[in-house]
Amino acid sequence: MDIFLLLLVLLSEAASDLIELTAHPGDDVILPCQAADPSIRAVEWTRPDLEEPEYVLLYRDGHLDPTYQHPSFKDRVELVDRDLKDGDVSLILKNVSRHDAGTYECRVASGGSRHKKRGIIDSEPIRIIRLQVTDPDLIEVTVHPGDDVILPCQADDSSIRAAEWTRTDLEPPDYILLTIVGHLDPTYQHPSFKDRVELVDRELKDGDVSLILKNVNSIDAGTYECRVKPDGSRRKKRANIDSEPIRIIRLQVTGSEDGNSSPGGRYLGLAAAVVTVAVAGVLTYKRLKDKRSGPSADDDYKASAAQFRALYT
Repeated sequence: MDIFLLLLVLLSEAASDLIELTAHPGDDVILPCQAADPSIRAVEWTRPDLEEPEYVLLYRDGHLDPTYQHPSFKDRVELVDRDLKDGDVSLILKNVSRHDAGTYECRVASGGSRHKKRGIIDSEPIRIIRLQVTDPDLIEVTVHPGDDVILPCQADDSSIRAAEWTRTDLEPPDYILLTIVGHLDPTYQHPSFKDRVELVDRELKDGDVSLILKNVNSIDAGTYECRVKPDGSRRKKRANIDSEPIRIIRLQVTGSEDGNSSPGGRYLGLAAAVVTVAVAGVLTYKRLKDKRSGPSADDDYKASAAQFRALYT
């Protein structure tokens, strides 16, 4: 019984080492880690699910060492307290993206311990954190062919330099609309959206970057993403906004653009089918009857068929 209780305690302590955190794209998140010994010589944050290098952050002898840092974390991570007071070795991860989702491990080396090459701390992690990154709220919008629709998007920051709408399932160019400093830029716009899109408010007051899509058709169904760039930021070539979308919208277009999908079209089609069946039945009956009436049956059949064609064509 004593051994069983000890096993439960050990399992409980191991489970408590794992923390699950959830963040949204664009957030800054703190991954907590607390060392028992405040005299820390080195701190190491790694992600074992990354291909080498797997280092997120390495701190030793009072300095950050970027030598073996994975390039995706460059200029995006730092310690909450570089002085490591009271053993706090928590990590700040800035501008989270979906690629940051994974398992993070925190290790420390005490003041008297020695390092191996490459700064690897050869000990078990004192904290394991599983970070989940969820997409911004997904909105589903359903419209009918010929409708105009508004795809809503609201930025937190009202000082916007550029706004960008794209469709992920389009082949390049995938731009639907791009506005820079109050002016629409059609350079990279997909031709199917020419003269069919505009912003609800071109001045982007209060951060409103909602899109109006006119005269919707079936090929407009797809996933739309809205991105913004705050005023004062610099942008890359091709006006691409290299950030996570602040809004994702799945547009569904129901119905068909031909007349057959309307109630009138369906009724006309049904009526035509009924007439066709009736005509075929009458002709078949008359032909069978005339076969028993003599050699003039073919002439009568041809005359009857001509009459029905004249009536229903």
